[in-house]
Amino acid sequence: MKGKITYYKILGVDENASNHELRKAFCKLSLELHPDTTSLELEDAKNKFQKVLEAYENLNNSNLRKLYDEKLQVNSQKPSKPNLNVMNTLVMDANNNQLEGNRRPFSNGEMFSLFLLITIIFISLLFAILIASFTGKEIESIPTWLLR
Repeated sequence: MKGKITYYKILGVDENASNHELRKAFCKLSLELHPDTTSLELEDAKNKFQKVLEAYENLNNSNLRKLYDEKLQVNSQKPSKPNLNVMNTLVMDANNNQLEGNRRPFSNGEMFSLFLLITIIFISLLFAILIASFTGKEIESIPTWLLR
């Protein structure tokens, strides 16, 4: 597959690269190509960054990477059409019901942070209601602007 642009070529890694190597390559490229930090044109930077992000998301997920590698092997064994886009073939596979999706689940630290956030919001609302009920005046009080 000499003429084709693959996810591995986009990230600049070997096909046997580990997840750590993929992450390193993605971090390096995202710093270079992010629309906020690059000197490239805005649309060009967005397009390149989107391709890098798509490549990383699909190669970092073991299920999608396995499917992608199988597609690369099948496409390299049979004669390819000149305008075949390798990236679009995986997008169809990502919508398959068998796949878990290309987003990772929350880690334990993230779940704990969400739990703390919800707890703090609930306690804050409870304190606000308690403070309002103890410092508030009677419900049937007359507004001061009416007392002239």
